[in-house]
This record gives sequence, structure tokens and C-alpha cells, in this order.
Amino acid sequence: MKSWLRLLRVSLAPTAAADAAAGVVYACGGFPADARAWWLVPASLGVYHGALALNDWNDREHDARSRPSRPIPSGSISPALALATAIALFVAGLVCAWLAAPSSALWMGGVAALAVLYDVAGRGAWRGPLLIGLCRAGNLGSGIWWAIQAGALTMPAASAFLPAFAYGLYVFTVARLGRLEDGEDERPLGERPRVLLTIAAALLASIAVTPTSAPILVRAAAVALAIAGAAGLLAAARPGRTWSRGDVERAMGIALRRLLVASAVVALLAVRPGSWDGALVAAAILLGFPLAHGLRRVFPPS
Repeated sequence: MKSWLRLLRVSLAPTAAADAAAGVVYACGGFPADARAWWLVPASLGVYHGALALNDWNDREHDARSRPSRPIPSGSISPALALATAIALFVAGLVCAWLAAPSSALWMGGVAALAVLYDVAGRGAWRGPLLIGLCRAGNLGSGIWWAIQAGALTMPAASAFLPAFAYGLYVFTVARLGRLEDGEDERPLGERPRVLLTIAAALLASIAVTPTSAPILVRAAAVALAIAGAAGLLAAARPGRTWSRGDVERAMGIALRRLLVASAVVALLAVRPGSWDGALVAAAILLGFPLAHGLRRVFPPS
């Protein structure tokens, strides 16, 4: 069981679920009138964890050299079984998306295609981070797309995807940091981790200034939450330290857990006068933070 949960990066499950939930309430200005929208949450989990299993299957030879303790190279899980699990999760995720709406199945199919492309051809200093940034932006955007197709969007369509855009840029920056984690980039680390963490902090804070009709006090709470998350990244980026690969791995864990902060900020922006649904979803998302933090000790997120 431990090997399976490591293969699927279970400590990141709260972030995948939070993306879809936050996108739905943000676009609908609260809980959707059509409860089928919530099928996007298991759809997100299926596609996301299927992609993680496929990633380990594709990287099994590389991992045998650099991380032989991972489930597949260690022999805990066979490559064939890992591949079958990835395919099954992808199919389950797309079925759940179809239950939300046929158009959502097409959207999540696009996210799944990007994830597969990342898994099989995502090496490279820029191509890999770009693909994974698009995947996570698409994950958050799945709820926004559903609202547009269902006629439930409560804001101008031109600005609806701004949070997903900023979120994707944040993930892109974190993925760039991840390339420094296990020696894919053999150049000296220098100050690059600090620079990337600083950029990530600025992008996280920028999500809170997305145009919205949320009350001013709620906007202030969203800004405060985003700044608190960014402060943790800046603390990890403290100047003057000599960076090691282990330091980068720990910083990656901090940055990945901030995905929950980003999703909670988006959910808060859904609050409208007389409707606190977005605040409830934001609180539920933040409850996943200590869960992800505890799980990461046994099931590393990166």
C-alpha cells in the first residue's frame, strides 16, 4: 500500500481536488445550481494521478539510476501494473468529466493529452515546465469552462480565465525549480533557486488581485492569504545560503503545498454579498494543507 501511495503521490491529491472545486465556485459565484459540476473533482483526481503513474512508468529507467528506491525500480510495483493503473485512472477521470458534461470530457481530454505529452516527451528546460503549467491551468480552468458551457458564468468571459493563467505561470515557475532537484540540470545551482522562489511568490500574490465582485473585506482576506503563502516562499528563498539538491527538494515541497493556497484564494474570490459558498470551499481547501504536509513525510510530493 505504501508503494502504491508513493506511486500516485497521494500527498498531492488535495491540490488536484482543490483546483476543480475552486474553479467551479469561482465561475459560478458559489455552489452551482447543477450538482453535476462536482463530477469535475473526481475527474481531476483521475487524470492527475493517472498522469503521475504514467510519469513513473516512463521514467523507470532514469529512476533506476537516480532514485532506485521509487516503487517501480525497487520492484514493489511492476511496470505493466503501473501502466495499467495509469490507463484505468485516465479512463475513470474522463468518464467522471463526461458525467459533469460532454463538453467537460473534451476539456479534460485535452488536459489528459497534455499530461501524456509531458510524461513521454516532457524533458527539456522549457518544454516540460510549460506542459505541466498548462495542465494545472487547465485543471483549474475545467470548472470555468463548465460554467461557460452551462450558462452559469457570473463574470465577463474575457476575464474568467485570469486566475487560471496566473496559476499556470506559478506552476511553470515551480516546475522550473523542480528541474534543479535531481540533477537534470547539471550546472551549479548558484542563486537560481532563490530567483525562482521569488518569482513564484510574486505570481502567487498576483492571483488575489484578479477582478471580482467579492466584498472588500473578502478581497482583503484573499490578499492576506496570498501574501501569507508568498511569505513562506520568500522565507525559503532566504539570500546568502549555499543551495544543495536537498535544499531544492525541500523548497519544492513548500512550493507544491502552496498550490492549495492558490486554489483557496480563487475560491474566496467567489464570495458574493449574501452568499458565502466560496468561503466554505476555501476553508475546506485549506484543511487539506495540514493533510498534505503530514503525508509528504512518507509520500514525497516531487
